[in-house]
Amino acid sequence: MRLDAALSGHNPRVDSLQRIRDGYEVGGRRIARRVARTLLRPIGSINPNAVTFTGCLLNGVAAYLAFHEWFLAAAAVFLLGSLLDAMDGAIAKVTGRVSAFGGFLDSTLDRVSEGLVLGGICLMFANRAEVDLWPVASSFAAVACSYLVSYTRAKAESLGVQCKGGLASRVERVVVLTAGLLLANWWEVSIEVAVHVLAVTAALTVVQRVIHVHRALPDGRKPRRERSTQRSHRNVQPDPEPVGEPPPT
Repeated sequence: MRLDAALSGHNPRVDSLQRIRDGYEVGGRRIARRVARTLLRPIGSINPNAVTFTGCLLNGVAAYLAFHEWFLAAAAVFLLGSLLDAMDGAIAKVTGRVSAFGGFLDSTLDRVSEGLVLGGICLMFANRAEVDLWPVASSFAAVACSYLVSYTRAKAESLGVQCKGGLASRVERVVVLTAGLLLANWWEVSIEVAVHVLAVTAALTVVQRVIHVHRALPDGRKPRRERSTQRSHRNVQPDPEPVGEPPPT
């Protein structure tokens, strides 16, 4: 099998993995909405943007704990912050407070959270008595490629191309990093393995998405339907009540 075909997602195995991912993402959103309804019964309502900010703040605390090598506490706080990041959209839907700005804020603070946690881990490696540059470099690469995973999807969708595939979306990156932090107390190199895995899989995801968009835009232009839609709506006023969408991962 050719490497570009394997990376682009145009083969049965990758398509099956994408269907599995879509299934657990849909199931996860359903569970999140049920949990949100249960949690909101005693208090009535809560601002979903406040939940987004709280999740980001907890990720900052997790970064501090990881820097000081308090790995178990860092894993618990990071997981809690990541769960709040997943819950804010569900709370917005349950409370009827979905907005385009809320989706934008969620996506933006997700990137901030990733940068904080990986940055804390990178500083931890750099602060050791015997500095190993490989995990430091992998931490930098993981941050950069995680941002590019999100950016490639956002840019592709602005061109009218759906671009959700790849090895390492937000959920997979959270799982890998949580596992690395949890195991670090018993297996010291687990956090190094985690950042190496993150760097490689995120980079491959970027390549997958670039290849996918290249194939979707063979002449280098936006899809014809997208261009015609833009022309037909050029003089149409925007919706006064925009509906938010899931943020890029």
